[in-house]
Amino acid sequence: MDASASETTVSYPEIISIFADVFQYTGPLTRTTSPEDISRWDSLQHIALVRELEMAFSIRLSMDEMMEIRSVADIETVLQRHGL
Repeated sequence: MDASASETTVSYPEIISIFADVFQYTGPLTRTTSPEDISRWDSLQHIALVRELEMAFSIRLSMDEMMEIRSVADIETVLQRHGL
């Protein structure tokens, strides 16, 4: 995989289904996808996103990690930090 593909390809397929469930979002999902790209990604839905991530990956996110998530790439970074 070249560098440009790694910047855009979502590493965890579960994230795609989580975004579809939480945000009813079926558009293209890349590592750069952020709240600016998804109109339903507001503070309340952010909590739902965190909950779904914790359930799907059997992890607990700290408050700092919850606040750190501002894009799909941030989610991947947090998951990697948890050894996933």
